[in-house]
Amino acid sequence: MFDLLLRALGNPLDYYGIYKKHTLIFRECIDEGSGSFSFIFDPQTAIVWKADQHGVFNMPDKIVSEKAWRAFSIASSAIENEITIGTTIPPTPSDFKQKLLNLNPGETIDLHGPIGEFHLDNCGKHVVTIAGRIGITPLRAIMVEMMNDLHPDVQLELIYAGKNNYFTYSDSCRKFNNHPNISITHINTPDKVSTAIDKAVDTYKNTATYCISGSPGMIDAVKKRLSEAGIQKILNDPFKGY
Repeated sequence: MFDLLLRALGNPLDYYGIYKKHTLIFRECIDEGSGSFSFIFDPQTAIVWKADQHGVFNMPDKIVSEKAWRAFSIASSAIENEITIGTTIPPTPSDFKQKLLNLNPGETIDLHGPIGEFHLDNCGKHVVTIAGRIGITPLRAIMVEMMNDLHPDVQLELIYAGKNNYFTYSDSCRKFNNHPNISITHINTPDKVSTAIDKAVDTYKNTATYCISGSPGMIDAVKKRLSEAGIQKILNDPFKGY
């Protein structure tokens, strides 16, 4: 929560939405494989957000032990008229994720937001994105919009790090990769991720914005590598609830 406060102080307009509460109706859960799941909700009222933003979710009708809220990136675009979140659920999940997994169609949860500075308005026309595993979720939203010609001037290069040759939303990514302004490289090992990042830095230097979405350790490592290479414009997803 302290990190959220610091981000809000630095980007007040991007966090004003935290004062807005929306009720979401659970529609369905999709098992994406390898412990990853998508949860799809229908908003009771219209919600506007920027692709790549996230929200704070809680289940007021359920008693949740430990932390009763989670921040999830929104994997859907506003043009899809639904709220989709993607997360990994381990064999022994937190109480929050267990209750999320046990939701029945028609049950409701609350969304505070959407919020966050991790979106295209804070980028230039060329964006290099680095996603680790389920960190693909916010980037899916922006690629949906690019496929619908909402950002015709944006060039996006995605370095997508999976594990054991597994990539969440792989079918969607194959379609996204056919777009002339989207380039996706699938990578399985940390060494190859580093090589791909170095290649992007050598190619674009500070003409691009570099956006990172993944685990806290992955984000820290990539930010350090980019900073040491002299990159100035770096944005990262807060990664609080995956």
